[in-house]
Amino acid sequence: MLFAPWTSALSGVALGAANAAAAYALYRAGHGRSHRAFLKIVLGGMVARLVVVTAVLALVLLLLPVDRLAFAGGFLVAFAVGTGVEVLLIQRRASRAQP
Repeated sequence: MLFAPWTSALSGVALGAANAAAAYALYRAGHGRSHRAFLKIVLGGMVARLVVVTAVLALVLLLLPVDRLAFAGGFLVAFAVGTGVEVLLIQRRASRAQP
């Protein structure tokens, strides 16, 4: 039996929000460090987050009875918003670092 489309969509949004929260935690962890250290934390964390999120996505889609379209749609919306906010935060930090 499939989960209802709304439940599947909210599950996707939750995964996207968890990804965004991890991105913000890494941004805060790099805040106040040198530019090089900041980029290592943020970009290294991005690679790790993408690997984990891809694995979780695959497991959910393979093992749970979710509505795939609703789950993917919810995830993609949350992922796009979270990535947009992440890019704005990094850009704001980069523009403050320039003389």
